[in-house]
Amino acid sequence: MKLIVVNKLGDYSGGSRHVREVTKRLTKYFDVVYVPYADVYTEDGSIDDLKKLEGIFKIPSEAYKERKFKPSLFPRSAKFYKEYIDEFDIDGDFIYDPDFVTPEAVFLSNKLDVSLGATLHVPIYSLRQSISYTYYSLKPFVYRSIDYLLGRTYWLYAISRSKVKFLKRAKYIKFIAGVSKGTLDSIKLGNVKKVLLNPPNGVDYYLDHESEKDDYIIFWTTLIPSKGIFNLINILNILKQKGVRIKLKVAGKFLYPRFERLFFDYIKKKKLDVEYLGFIKEDHKLREIIERAKLLVYPSLADGFSLVILESLALGTPVITYSIPTVYSAFNTLPAVRFVRPGDINTFATQIERSLKDEEFLRSPFEDSVKEFVKFHTWDNVAEGIAKIIKESV
Repeated sequence: MKLIVVNKLGDYSGGSRHVREVTKRLTKYFDVVYVPYADVYTEDGSIDDLKKLEGIFKIPSEAYKERKFKPSLFPRSAKFYKEYIDEFDIDGDFIYDPDFVTPEAVFLSNKLDVSLGATLHVPIYSLRQSISYTYYSLKPFVYRSIDYLLGRTYWLYAISRSKVKFLKRAKYIKFIAGVSKGTLDSIKLGNVKKVLLNPPNGVDYYLDHESEKDDYIIFWTTLIPSKGIFNLINILNILKQKGVRIKLKVAGKFLYPRFERLFFDYIKKKKLDVEYLGFIKEDHKLREIIERAKLLVYPSLADGFSLVILESLALGTPVITYSIPTVYSAFNTLPAVRFVRPGDINTFATQIERSLKDEEFLRSPFEDSVKEFVKFHTWDNVAEGIAKIIKESV
């Protein structure tokens, strides 16, 4: 059976990690043909990157055409996507997009009269959610970031509306999958079959014994406001004011220089104990740091099924995070994850203070329920589950 996978095989987020790991493993079940998103051709070296994928799965000759599209943060026109897909002369038995962001798969499905399935990672945001999540992510720098507040809110809402609009145009859609119940509940598309991936994301390692912990807490992800970088340092300052002394280690890459400046200026002004580790390329080095941390503090306001949380649990480090619907629905049954109402930084600080004194919670990642959860969430199991859904949809 020939499966056409449409997406962007990058390495810049949890969603892109899912796409890469799953697509590679789907070759065990299907003859996989990869069609890249049009946005691949806004980047230097796109053709070279495609050549690195040869031998893993088939890549149509049309993908090697030299293109140079202008980058666009906002949804492009239907005409743009249709003209791009019309350049591909391929066939297949089923089309799958493992992280639906832009609608190339919809246009290819309609063109070929071939069934389609798609997975969504982040929810379809309402206007209210777009405003509130962006606002809370910028505190205490809201009034110094009004342009970002307006732009990010519009972008978040526009992307959500664009996904819905194009999915409604899909003539042969068989299913829409979600990586969490929170994501799935946000999708309102009438009679389209909705499927919860189980498991939705994976890790290929876990710590089966308690290890020695050092006196610090950890935060790592892409360092942008929506992932909680400003909430994080605000929370740390509240802890300092309460007399709680704890080192915070931060790993990841800043995407916006001005937010990087605000981050470090605040740390310097408030004299916070923060060690910035940069972007750690070597997985084993990052894992060692996570394993020795007492807590993962993760005030993220934008996530699907969080790989950061899953990886932390796999390495024996408990988590405090916001109870956004996607994350709460995925991890709320586990004793090693504690939740705080989104944006409530004072309660978040109190929860950190209490948790650092709670030996039972600090050891909770080694409870049987957590270990079984982690062992089930492997990339092989994720790919097997998706392959089964696709086969049942043909």
